[in-house]
Amino acid sequence: MARIRTIKPEFFKHEGIFDAEHATGLPLRLAFAGLWTQCDREGRFAWRPRQLKVDILPYDDVDFSRVLDALATRGFIVKYASNGREYGCIPSWHRHQVINNRERDSEIPEPTEIIEVSDASSTRDARVGHAGKAEGKGKEGKGTIEPNGSLSETSSDEVQKPRKRESYPDDFEAFWESYPRTPNMSKKEAYDAWKKLGPADRENCSRAVPGYVAFLKSKPDLEIIHACRFISKRRFDGYAEIGGAVVTAVDEKTWRSRLRYGRRLGKWSIADWGPLPGAAGCRAPGHLLEPGDGNGWTEMERAA
Repeated sequence: MARIRTIKPEFFKHEGIFDAEHATGLPLRLAFAGLWTQCDREGRFAWRPRQLKVDILPYDDVDFSRVLDALATRGFIVKYASNGREYGCIPSWHRHQVINNRERDSEIPEPTEIIEVSDASSTRDARVGHAGKAEGKGKEGKGTIEPNGSLSETSSDEVQKPRKRESYPDDFEAFWESYPRTPNMSKKEAYDAWKKLGPADRENCSRAVPGYVAFLKSKPDLEIIHACRFISKRRFDGYAEIGGAVVTAVDEKTWRSRLRYGRRLGKWSIADWGPLPGAAGCRAPGHLLEPGDGNGWTEMERAA
């Protein structure tokens, strides 16, 4: 899927990529800029020359394998392998591209085995060289262009260093795997909110997911709350698992009505509404509670 990316005016004045284009006779400038739109949020793309040509240069009579090889041998891109498949990535991607927070996480693996590419600018037969580990071995790159068009003199030794992916603790990974997905949900944003919770709230948040999932199934037209908002806005306070049975969540409007009733009359239906507000296991959303909630309320056996 193509994406909108950033390009700077300096791109059009870059001598390095112009010289490479002139020497190879290949449309490297347009191809390289087009390649950015095929990258995911980590600057990675599947190394599929035929498909990339259809998406980037559909009307040009050119071998896109030669285009990719020419860009790789000059340090503009890196070719790598993972789990038996070939991918590419653009160096210095994160220093210059502004990524929309709603863009989905990368599904392409990180570089693990760099593939050294031979110069295919002089012959169609010279395509792929040998595979090697990314341990500082490689040719010097000529005037590497950054993803936004700015200039840098970068060796392929530096280019081949993969960006370290952020790791997450087991408790958050368990929450993330169980939480229902939305197309633009950001794992990093969710984790930033998660880090602000205490140990008890993290446990309650994870335990609330089954109840929230059950609630969504009962209301299929309801929009899924983004994970970061579910955590930061304490939406998990309205959902719980008690005694192994999932308790269906109640919408905020109903909880507001119940809390108004309890504050006005000093009564609360434990049998129907669960523990008193502020007490352990309370199902009312925490952001709706007030400091005095729970004080002096009696326990009704029936709902009002």
